[in-house]
This record gives sequence, C-alpha cells and structure tokens, in this order.
Amino acid sequence: MRRLALCALVLVSGIAVWFLSAPPAVSQIKVPADFAFDQGKDSPGPVTFSHEQHKAKVEKCQSCHVQVFKMKKGTSGPLTMEKMKAGAQCGTCHNGKTEIGGKAVFTVDDKANCERCHKKK
Repeated sequence: MRRLALCALVLVSGIAVWFLSAPPAVSQIKVPADFAFDQGKDSPGPVTFSHEQHKAKVEKCQSCHVQVFKMKKGTSGPLTMEKMKAGAQCGTCHNGKTEIGGKAVFTVDDKANCERCHKKK
C-alpha cells in the first residue's frame, strides 16, 4: 500500500511539474479583414477601414472598442463626418490632439487628409 501511495505521489508530482513548466498558451486575436463602408451622398469616395493598420499603431483593441465602437460591425450606428468632426467615432482619436508614438494623429477635419480614408473609384 505504501509503495502504491509513493508511486501515485511521484506521478502526480511529475504531472504538476510538467504542467507548471509548460509555456503558457498564447492566444492570438485574429485581426478582422479590411472592410468598406458605403459611400455617402456627399462623400468624396468610399472608405475602407483597416484593422491591421490601426493595430500596428495601437496595440490594444480596447483603445477603440467598446467605448468608441461596439465590437460587432454595423452596431455602432452610421459613421458620419458630422459626428467625427464633433470628436465622436473616428474623431475620438483623429482630432489632431491625440498622440501615438509621440506623433499627433491626423485630423478628420483637415481637407488635406480626405484621401487618407476616402479612396476615389
């Protein structure tokens, strides 16, 4: 009986050592593919949003989600320039004041930046 208990203890100890020394599983968040927004009536061109480009600058998804945008596409309401110029939606960061990596993020209010988001067909 004593030998069986000793074997069980060694087995459990070995499993515990292996489990504790195994590298933790690193979960990678799959970055969503680029997606296009329908061109608005007065829009200079359709907008394609790239999570990949934004993730390269801002490491945490929570920087935009869930306070600025909801996680599910299409549930944050229509994107409008009026809202952005008022500091909502994309304008939360693209306001010329927010800095990332020591550099101010371009503003949605500057006409020189229109083509950075709006691509002509």
